[in-house]
Amino acid sequence: MKKNELINVEEVLDLMLDAVCVVDKQGTFVFVSAAFEQIFGYTADEVVGKKMINYVYEGDHYKTHNAVTSLLSGEMVNPRFENRWMRKDGQVVHILWSVRWSEQHQVRIAVAHDITERKVMEDQLHYMARHDVLTGLPNRSLLMNRLEKVIISATRDNTFFSLLFIDINGFKAVNDTHGHEIGDKLLCAIAKRLSASVRHYDTVGRLGGDEFLIILDNLSSSHETVRIKNKVLTEFKAVFKLDDVLLNISPSIGIANYPEHGQTDHELIKYADQAMYKNKQRGLDNVTYLPQ
Repeated sequence: MKKNELINVEEVLDLMLDAVCVVDKQGTFVFVSAAFEQIFGYTADEVVGKKMINYVYEGDHYKTHNAVTSLLSGEMVNPRFENRWMRKDGQVVHILWSVRWSEQHQVRIAVAHDITERKVMEDQLHYMARHDVLTGLPNRSLLMNRLEKVIISATRDNTFFSLLFIDINGFKAVNDTHGHEIGDKLLCAIAKRLSASVRHYDTVGRLGGDEFLIILDNLSSSHETVRIKNKVLTEFKAVFKLDDVLLNISPSIGIANYPEHGQTDHELIKYADQAMYKNKQRGLDNVTYLPQ
């Protein structure tokens, strides 16, 4: 290339993976580069002259409207923000925007970087860190987090809730007799039955091994706790059919009521655990409130 040869700016923009957009003071697209169609699915002809806010994912419309308004008015200190957009094909994409104001032309120059893949991976890692890999239920970490929130809410609003600590009787024998594959399938089946026994806003989680914890939030009385506990027991009366293996499985359940049996997560879980263990010693499938 000769020194006096000018570079065609639009050709350079068309080679970029990020989309470059020019938006006027009214928030209307004036120009979009070729990458805009690759990221959002819309051609330049479809968006130029249209409002930028019209293409934002509905769930992010309010916060994005505020961000765009601040950017256009020059009030936003940090000219970078993230939001979600709805592609022409209906897919939601995550976008990181970098925006600069052109004093000379009185427009905003915005660069859109597609971070969807990164966001999906972050969400997956976050989910895996807080859920049991086998059953998909909340794991111990998430259970403790939710229990703390329930305690705070119950203390503030003077409400009542219960914990059900559940241990599966004879689970080790299932593993020893039929193998861990059947044992894993049994745990998954149990997780589904436990989830079917509670209300949609209750929490069913796996503490580890064959131990499960149910948080029954916002109860009217301990009678409601017993009613739900009986639903759990009813779910276990049906035979578990796993491949060609039929299993009759029963749980041992211990209950702790807040604030009667404890006011901290440690106290409540310890109480429910002791109640469950007492049941297991007695060979019962019902509830023990007071560990002796």
